Amino acid sequence: MGSTLSTISSALTKESEPAYNGNPTEDDVTSVRDLFLCYLPLELIDLILEYAEYWPCIRCDSNYEIVAEASRAISNEAAWLYLMSPPIPPKDESKRRRIRKITFQMESHDQGWANTEIDQGTYNGSWSWFEAVIFRASVSPCWLDLTSDPTSPFNLGAKFNYSDLKELFPEPDPNGWHVQSNIVASKEPRWHSVTWTEFEDDSEAHRDPTSSKGREGFGHELVRSLEPGDRVMLIAKARFPGWSNHVFQGSIEIYYSV
Repeated sequence: MGSTLSTISSALTKESEPAYNGNPTEDDVTSVRDLFLCYLPLELIDLILEYAEYWPCIRCDSNYEIVAEASRAISNEAAWLYLMSPPIPPKDESKRRRIRKITFQMESHDQGWANTEIDQGTYNGSWSWFEAVIFRASVSPCWLDLTSDPTSPFNLGAKFNYSDLKELFPEPDPNGWHVQSNIVASKEPRWHSVTWTEFEDDSEAHRDPTSSKGREGFGHELVRSLEPGDRVMLIAKARFPGWSNHVFQGSIEIYYSV
């Protein structure tokens, strides 16, 4: 049991080496605001920066190739921790940090076949998907050690069932939001980009707060729930025998204003 906990502890610290991603740093935003102060009132400057979405970004990405197979998981539900973001910056009296949006990008496909033709080529009835979960260290089990670096994504579904995972990440409650499903019965890798803001999207066509794939259509809740020190996890999932999630690469970007 000890080795298993150690492995999971390592997996829960996954983050990529920092790299320039085309977004400003906090110092960049401060420098631009100070420069504009020579010409414009602060209220107008903040409106300009807001309209331009000139925000710092926390980013992580991975190009590890994995196959999350439901038939190889406890309870026939595969759950691979594929990505975990760096922590949300701590509170700072000199900066008004506020999470503005989160973007997930994924390249993946399902097992490439299905028993029926009704849903093939659509997202309907897909049991190969991605879920976002918040990791809050202050309420997670005491054995989670965030000091070591993993070498690859971790297969949570091989050690824990659905109820176990809920106990590992108990807050916020509810915790778990549907990000994106794979197209049914397609062997072609496809790129999906999903962006959530802090505002509820009235144009969202489908909402299901009780979905077993995570709260569908409620991504704004995740943005609003984030606290300093929280990390966002992208979990590749598949359920029921025969279903799988083939993941080739992905990224998480968390934008915040200062």
